[in-house]
Amino acid sequence: MKKIVSVQDISCYGQCSLTVALPILSAYGIETAILPSAILSTHTAGFTGFTVHDLTDEMPKIIDHWKREGIKFDAIYTGYIGDGRQFDYVLDMKKSLLKDGGELIVDPAMADNGKLYPGLNEDIVRGMRKISEKASLVLPNLTEAAFLLGEEYKESYTKEDIDRMLRALTEMGPKTAVITGVSFEEGLLGAAAYNRETGESTYSFAERQPQNYHGTGDVFSSVAIAEYLEGKPMSEVLDSACKFVVRAIQETIGDSSHNYGVKFEQVLKK
Repeated sequence: MKKIVSVQDISCYGQCSLTVALPILSAYGIETAILPSAILSTHTAGFTGFTVHDLTDEMPKIIDHWKREGIKFDAIYTGYIGDGRQFDYVLDMKKSLLKDGGELIVDPAMADNGKLYPGLNEDIVRGMRKISEKASLVLPNLTEAAFLLGEEYKESYTKEDIDRMLRALTEMGPKTAVITGVSFEEGLLGAAAYNRETGESTYSFAERQPQNYHGTGDVFSSVAIAEYLEGKPMSEVLDSACKFVVRAIQETIGDSSHNYGVKFEQVLKK
C-alpha cells in the first residue's frame, strides 16, 4: 500500500486542493496524509471576502514531529503554496521523509490564462522552479509551464512548441513532465507528457466541454498521480485523468447553483 503526503492548501469550500486530492487518492487505495500550507474559507475564484489563515509557522513543527516518529512516505505531492518559506520545508521533507526510491511530485498550482493567482508573485514562481528541479514528475498547465521556463505565455501553441517545452521542463531536473490544457483542434483539449529517460512523448485528448470550472486541474493531477504511483504507462495515466475530468464536468453542467467546482464525487461513486 502506497503512502503519500500532499502539501497544499485547504479551501474549506469549493472543491479544490486538498478537499479534492485527499478523497481521490484515498479512493485509489493510497494512504494519504496532509500537510496544509494554509486554510481558506473558500477558494479565490468567484468568491469575495474569503478568509486566509497561513500555516507556514506550523509546517516545520509538523515535519519535525514526523521525523521523530520515523514516518516515511512513498511520495510527496505538492500543490498550491502561497508563502516562499514553504519551498525550503518541501525540500527538507524530500531529504528526511521519503523512503528509498520515494518521489517528489510537483503540481505548480500558481497561474492560469497567462496570469498568476491572486496574491502570488515572482517569489512563488522562483520557489516552484526550485522544487520542480528536484522533482521526478511535474504537472504544470500551459501558463505554469511558461512561467517555470521563464517564457512569455502565448494564446496558442503548436505541437512543436509543446514538445520543446516538455523537453525543457525535464532538462530542469524532473524525469517526466506533463503539460495540461493542450489543444491543437478547436473541439479537443488534453495533456501531453515526455519522459527524459526513454525519450517518449505521449498525448491524450478528450472532447472539449462547453463550460470551465475551477479545480479541474487539481482533479486531473490527483487522478494522474494516483495512476502514476500504480506504475501505469503514461498513455493510461493521461487517458484516465482526462476522462475523469470530462465526466466530472458533465456531472456538473446544467446545475447553475454549482459553479464553483466539479462534482467529482459523483464520478468516484461510479
